[in-house]
This record gives sequence, C-alpha cells and structure tokens, in this order.
Amino acid sequence: MHKAIHREKPTFLLALLLLATAVLLFFHKMAFSNLILARGDTFLYFYPYWQAAADALREGRVPLWNPAIFMGAPFLANSQAGYFYPLNWPVWLLLPTPYAASASILLHLIIAGVGAFLAGRSWLGLEAPAALLAALAFALGGYLTAQVEHINQVQGLAWLPWFLWVMSGFSGGERRAWLRTVVGLALLFTMQLFAGHTQTTFISGVAVLVWVTAVALAPHPRKAGRPWLARLSALAVAVGLALLVTAVQLLPTLELAGLSSREGGLAVNEVLSFSLPPTLLTRALLPAYGQSLFSEYVAFLPLTFLALTFVGAWAWRERPGALAALVLAATGLLLALGAFNPLYWLLARLPGFDLFRAPARWLALYALGVALLAGLGWQLLVEAQRRQTGFTQFKRPLLAFLVTAAALMAWGWAAGLFGGLLPTGAEAPFEAPSAVTAAGWITELLLLALLWLLLKRERVQLEPRLWIAAVALLGFAALFLASRSLPYNQLTTPEAYFDLRPSTTRLLAAGAAPPDRFLSLSNLFFDPGDQAEIDSIYADQLSEQAQYDYTIAIKQKEIIAPNLPMVYGLAAVDGFDGGILPLQTYSQQMELLLPPGMQTMDGRLREQLQAVPDERWLDLYNTRYIITDKVGDEWHDGVFYDRQHTVTLQAGGEVTVGYVPSFAATELRILASGKPAQVAVTNEAGKTAAIETQDLGDGLYRAVLPEPGTLVAISVEGCKEVSCDLQALTLVDTRDESFVTLSPGNYRQIHSGDVKIYENLDVLPRAFLVGEWEWVDDVPAAVAVMGAEGFDGRETAVLVAPEEANLPAPTADSGAAVGTAVINRYEAEEVRIRTNSARNTMLVLSDTAYPGWQATVDGVASPIYVADGLFRAVFVPAGGHEVEFRFVPQSYGVGRWITAVGLLLTTLAVAGSLAWRSQNRW
Repeated sequence: MHKAIHREKPTFLLALLLLATAVLLFFHKMAFSNLILARGDTFLYFYPYWQAAADALREGRVPLWNPAIFMGAPFLANSQAGYFYPLNWPVWLLLPTPYAASASILLHLIIAGVGAFLAGRSWLGLEAPAALLAALAFALGGYLTAQVEHINQVQGLAWLPWFLWVMSGFSGGERRAWLRTVVGLALLFTMQLFAGHTQTTFISGVAVLVWVTAVALAPHPRKAGRPWLARLSALAVAVGLALLVTAVQLLPTLELAGLSSREGGLAVNEVLSFSLPPTLLTRALLPAYGQSLFSEYVAFLPLTFLALTFVGAWAWRERPGALAALVLAATGLLLALGAFNPLYWLLARLPGFDLFRAPARWLALYALGVALLAGLGWQLLVEAQRRQTGFTQFKRPLLAFLVTAAALMAWGWAAGLFGGLLPTGAEAPFEAPSAVTAAGWITELLLLALLWLLLKRERVQLEPRLWIAAVALLGFAALFLASRSLPYNQLTTPEAYFDLRPSTTRLLAAGAAPPDRFLSLSNLFFDPGDQAEIDSIYADQLSEQAQYDYTIAIKQKEIIAPNLPMVYGLAAVDGFDGGILPLQTYSQQMELLLPPGMQTMDGRLREQLQAVPDERWLDLYNTRYIITDKVGDEWHDGVFYDRQHTVTLQAGGEVTVGYVPSFAATELRILASGKPAQVAVTNEAGKTAAIETQDLGDGLYRAVLPEPGTLVAISVEGCKEVSCDLQALTLVDTRDESFVTLSPGNYRQIHSGDVKIYENLDVLPRAFLVGEWEWVDDVPAAVAVMGAEGFDGRETAVLVAPEEANLPAPTADSGAAVGTAVINRYEAEEVRIRTNSARNTMLVLSDTAYPGWQATVDGVASPIYVADGLFRAVFVPAGGHEVEFRFVPQSYGVGRWITAVGLLLTTLAVAGSLAWRSQNRW
C-alpha cells in the first residue's frame, strides 16, 4: 500500500467494510440464501468445468485431459477453466460448485471496488468518501454486475483498476519504485491470465496504455521528467515477467490455440460479432426498471452518478487523472461499438484484436472511467462546500448532463426508426423504454431538481453536507432498484443443479468404464412431465423468472446438454465452448454428421441436426445412446407413433427392425408418406409371412398379422414405384388396445420420459482392431475418403500422415480374424488396452489424437497415428499385447520449468525492491 493508505488505515478499513456491506446488500440473495445462478454460461459452461477441476484438485492431480466432451479434448490447456488461478482453489475445496461460484463473484466484486477506491485516491486525489463512491459505482454498476454469468471475466475485470493504482506509485526516477511497479503489474497480469479470460487481459493492457498516454498529455502532469517512457518500460517488463510466471498455463493454451478451429485468428465478421448497436445505447447506458438487456450490452449507472460524472469530467484541465479517466471512458464506448465504428474494421485485422469477438466488452473501460469521474464529481462538490463557494459553478456541466441525458432518453424511442439501418441482432431485439423505466428516469431527475431547489431556498437551510449525502443516497437507491432485473437477482432453487433427472440416472446406471458416448438431438421445446408439480412447489418461493430458469435448467439436464457430461462422468460426442475449442480436426470430422455446408464453431451439434445422423458415424464414434424429445411424435386413435427414426426408402427398398420387443400383437401400424408395398414378419415359432398393407387414411397403414402372437423379426418394404418416408412403426394388440413402439434400424428405446433414449445396437466399442488401413495427407482428405460410398470404418482405418517405411502392410490374408481389444484401465490421462489377434492389425481408440499422447506396446514406445481424421491408432503385431496410452504434454512440462524461472525472477525483483533505498536514482 502507499504511505497515504498506511496513514489512514482506519479510514481505509472503514471504507472496505462499507464496500463489503454494499456488495452484500445488493447481492443479498446470493449471499444469504441457498439460491443459485442456473442460467446461461454459468450453468452450462462454468459449473461443469469448475466441478471437474474441483474434483481433480481434491484428488491431488492436475487435470490435463477431458474425456467427457468433443470425444476427448485438452482440459488444462483450455485456460477458461482457471485451474491455476489461486483464488479458485479455496472456494473449490470448501464449497459445492454453485456456491463456490457465488462466493467467487462476491469476493471479486469487493476486490474490484477496492481497486477502484485505491485508483481514485492515488490518481484523482479523492478523499475516502468520494473514492468509496467511485468504488461502488464500478463494483456495483451495470457493467460488472451484468457479467456475473461469465465468472472468469468478473475475476479478471476485478483487477483492472488495480493496474491504475500500481502505475500511480511510479512517476519516473526511483529505481526501487520502478521495480516495485514492475512486480505489481506482473502479479496483476498473472492473476488475470490464470483467471482464464484472455480477452480481459488484452483489454487491461490497452487500458494501461491509454491511461499512461492520457496522463502524459494532460495539461498539468503530476511530476516533471519522463514518466511516460518509464511507465511504458515498466509495463513491457511486467508483461514479460507475467508471461514467464504463467507459462505453465500459457504454453498448453498456445499449443491448443494452434490446433483450434480459431487457429490464425477469427474472421472479421466473427471479430465484430456482439458489437454494441447504437440503437441500444439508451438501454445500455441508462438504468432500466423491470426491463432486461443482453448482458454483454449492459453498462448503466444511475442518472445521479452520470451527473456527477459530468461534473468530474468538466475538471479535466485542472485535475490530474481526470483527462485520463475521460479518455478511458470515451475509448471504451467507441470501441464497444465494434462493427458500427469504422475504425474497428481496421483494428479487427490487427494481431490481438483479431483473436477476440464481442467488442461490447470494451465497455469495461467505459465503466471504470465514468466511475472514477463520478467519484471526482462528488469530491468537487465536497470541496466547493468547504470553500463555501456554492454550487453554481457546476451549472455548465450539469446543463451538459441534462442535454445529454435528454438526448439519450429520446433516442431510446427514436432509435426504433433506424432498426433497418442499424440492426441489433437476435440476442437483443430493439425494445423501447417501458413506462416504468421512463417513470424511473423522471422520478430520479425530479428528485435531483428538488434537492437543487432545496439547496438554494434560504428558508429550508439545507446543510450542504447533508445535500451532498442525499445526492449520493439517491444515486445508490436508483442503482439498487435498476439492478433488480439483472441476472444475479434471478436466482433459483439449488435443485436446478444438484438433482438428477431420469435420463441422466438411466445413463449412469449403465456403469461402463469408459462410459459409451451419447448424442443429444433434443431441443428445449418439450414440457417437463413434472412441470405442474414444480409450479405448485415453487409458486410461493420463486419469482416467475426464477421458476422459468429452473425449468430451463432441468430441461438442459434432461438432455444432458453440453457441457453437463463433465458433471456426471458421462461422455458426449459434442460439447460447448466459445473460446479455443473445439479442435480444428473435430470440426472437420463433424462435416460427416452435419448437413452439407454447415459447420459448428462452438462445438454444439443438436441445434444443427434435424434427424439422427448416418448410423455408420454413430457406430464409429462409440455413440451408444441417442437422446431425443417427443415434440415430433404423434397420437392417432389412442396409439402413439414415435417419429424419431424416419427412414427414406427408395422404390423397392426395405428397412428392418433391429430390436423387436416381446409383445403379443395383432397388427403392425405404419406412419408413412406413401403406402408401403408389404411387411415381412417372423414370429417366435419361426413362421414367416409377407403381408400386404392396408390404407387407413391420414398417412396411416396397417399390416394385420396372420395370427396374434409375438414377433422376432420385422422388415418393411418401401413404396413400389417411388421413394417414400417411413416415419413410425407401432405394434398394436387390438384385443385390449395396447401397443408398443418400434425403432427402424438398429436401435431400441431404453427410456421414455420427458425425453427418449435409444440404444444403438451396432455401436463399436471405444477401442477396436481393424485389419486394413490406407494413408492420406491431411484431415480433409481423410474426411473425403470416409465420406465416399462404401467406406466401412469397422474394417479400414484412414491414417493421416506420410506412410511410414517401417510399418508393415496389412496382412494379405484378410480372411483371418481381426481379433479383440479390451480396455482394462481407462483414466483421463491413461488408457490400457489388451489386444489379441492372429494377424497384424491397427488398434483404433476413438478418442481424440492430440500432441502429448504417447503409446507403448508391451512397454516399448510406439508411434501414434491419427486415424479417421481424429482418433488415436497404434500398429499392433499379431499375438497378444498390452497397449498403453499416456498423456504427457511437452507444453505442460516445459511450462512448469519456465514458470519456476519466472517465480524465481519475481522473488528476486521483490527482494531487490526491498533492498534498494529511495536515494538510488536512475
């Protein structure tokens, strides 16, 4: 701390207490109830990653690999998990995941406020009350609190004002102060990089550059000399030191980034996505009451604080730091416009800027700048009261505020006229301010005007100090009321996370190791069967929004949406990530599943798949289970028709039913787009029959069995002359009107509740042997070979690499049995497989191949090949062998050593700053 803070330690502690009290007041639901956040990225992204990371931490291991999503992907290398962030460990160890997230949010809001308090004290010369106002405006303002669903972003932004405070301790001259500044900045960058939101670190670096430059250009710099260059040198050295300290995280992350779908930077249109539309400026910058906005666009402060901001900004010529805060706020607002700012089209092509989307996140600079200026405005009022000069000197900035506020308010309605020219995007459609919001604005302005009039009326004799306090209280009251519609006030019951849903229980009951994968195709349009019970239980306990969030959460759990498999120890084909996952090889491989021309940037498949994909890919990907909803199914005359497995049959083609349940039926009902030619059946006595179908109307057909009984085989022949869609099959016993649905192809339904689960009867095990292989040059070539008609992944592996000269060719005698592969041990970073074959084979493990995976065959190192564009493969000679895969990434190993060096240098720098005395000059 600075000497001033030491001298005023009681004042600082009181301010800290008040700050913490205010945070707890605003977040009282999160702090003092058992309710949790259960929406958006918090629920689907951070909870799963935090759960997996906490489990690993409790087990005393570093989670290097994640087998639960994307058919295997790096865990640690995905920096957003924040495994090495030191403030994550206590909450992970002490609290269940949702409450760990809540505790972290509260802690980092306090950290953010303390940083703003210190920055205001050091740069703007604010006294404790004014600095506290700035701290609360930043920590509890719309921008930071709207980001609570992005936990690592809040963690990184909490350190943003601390950069300014650290920079204030050095103005050029003292070597000791320079070194202390280097260490302080390095530690802050380290904390942000370990928190895992790299974009926040980039934004912070730009913020420091903007601030230092603005301070250097200020009319009245604080000290003579060349502090600008000295501060820049300190910043550069600090960045280098932080990169060394965080190498254990950065090197794996950089390796992953080079193999990511985003390798080489984002396309310009991606960089510009989630730009703040000008038509939403009113809703973004002014408080709203009872209205919500897409969280990336929220950065409001109450009108009272904005008025103080204008007062503070008006002093930019006289007050050191005021110009810097003003430039910081303006820079943040202009950059947040993104695609609507011509300059950003150029920036989007520059290194650094081209790595991140969502320009709206530059609002963080605006939020910090206006908060500091609001604190300065308060300070100027206090000083005017002390000098007894009156407040008429603030008429001009207040008039400018009123004009700006009136223009913004009017724009809130007028902007709708420009919707065609300035589109807002589906995430935040244009919505004019509501009557309640308008009433809130008018009420706050009228109260401000009333306070002003009371101050000037001699009869009232309102003490200026009381007037200033009343202004602050009015601002905080408005901020509190406006924040009630933010996500952190829409908490829901903890059962949204902790309770198991029937579909999850069904998959967990399989108990396989490794668990066979599943693919979820369901959307969220279905209604939970227990919705009425939920409503009756929580109607008096939760708000309407909280009940809605709970319903959405249990739907997400019912379909085990990405990345929830990480919570339950299950394994999915896809996943969800908005950063440097999925891998490029994964995205290329998914072209086999997705409709032509479609790609998945964030990894999710269910939104883009309209039907069950080709079963040969599901077989190859070890996809044993398919989860779907019942939205498309139909009832006809009391009989249910499962339309999930629609099959298009060419004229004369046929489809068989892979699993026929034991059910005594009298007829087979068929839902189809045309009349099937005939149905062939075999009963349990071995009798076969070919039955002509009868048209029942409305696309329904039936085949009456020769005699009631249980069938063991069913096949349906398509229309005679044209292709037709076979949509559903149902066995019916007309004697008692009972029925059972069938699944065309090699599937059987194993669960029917809110959703359905089908088992793929032909699925390949996770590890299997093939007797044939061929070589291609790259993954796109492998995908092309696999997509060709007639390719069979059960027999042939497509290897991505130049052919190895020392690798034996496939055994000529293809008639010999391929052999068996049995997984004896399956852990995240270690897999052991026992193989046995009479001929040379290729062992394929349908887990993602990635640098760092090593293999041995009977203890002897063996190369790993990329099979079928994505998977790991090892050549196995004839006979019985023990194959072991271990994940030992070199990037992590080297990173640990570099981090050790960085920590040593940091320790030496701290020791040096303590040893050098202040008289040691440059």
